[in-house]
Amino acid sequence: MLLEGVWDFHFDPKTSVVETHISRLRAKLDREGAPPLIHTMRGAGYCLRAPD
Repeated sequence: MLLEGVWDFHFDPKTSVVETHISRLRAKLDREGAPPLIHTMRGAGYCLRAPD
């Protein structure tokens, strides 16, 4: 939905395009020993949460 809503990009939902990008973002953003910034919300997508 994000790709369609923002970029009007239609793709096969069985592909892992979004998951691949999220994985790469996590690798760049998450620091060892620190709480993660990107969280998976099952059935909804992803969210960013600042550490407490």
